[in-house]
Amino acid sequence: MAVRTYYKHTRVEDVNVPYNFQCENCMKNSGDLQAHLVGSEATYNSNFKTISDERDQALKKQAHKNLVKKVKEAYKDAENEIYCTEFRDECPHCHKVQSWGVSGLKKQRFDTPKAILILGLLVTGVALLGHYFSTSQDVPLSIAYGALGITVAGTILSFLWNVIKISRKRRSACANGARNKPNISWNKVQDLLSEEK
Repeated sequence: MAVRTYYKHTRVEDVNVPYNFQCENCMKNSGDLQAHLVGSEATYNSNFKTISDERDQALKKQAHKNLVKKVKEAYKDAENEIYCTEFRDECPHCHKVQSWGVSGLKKQRFDTPKAILILGLLVTGVALLGHYFSTSQDVPLSIAYGALGITVAGTILSFLWNVIKISRKRRSACANGARNKPNISWNKVQDLLSEEK
């Protein structure tokens, strides 16, 4: 039996968005900073090391669509005062974090727990199917229960860890009550923001 080899072809697009902020702690301007936004990876699996120009163009087009989606999402969130974590909020002068940086962490707090929960439920489902639909009783039911227990524990611990990170960042942000926002130069990516889907 011959072994087949598959090649994964990928394309990614990225862009830098300039921004600056006035520190809530030392009140100094951060100077020009860059948020590095990266679109999700466009992939194509093939039997060949190289791909056709058509497929390459399709991959590039998909990578560009993914970048446009990422930039538009960051822009929409910023309008609602939710700043993605690519906009670093640590002051380059006093190294204190800013209160506006907490919003990005809040938005991402459920991402890891959701991934753990979905993966764990898949493993539990496979173990249950293996137990109930296998002709031999090779898969004990305790594996499914163990996978479910680990899934629940992992989900809860991950969520708690994210809550702790958010509360630590909130506490380390400015205690004097100043609430500044970053000045983001969206005009650098205006062409991406004005593209239709």
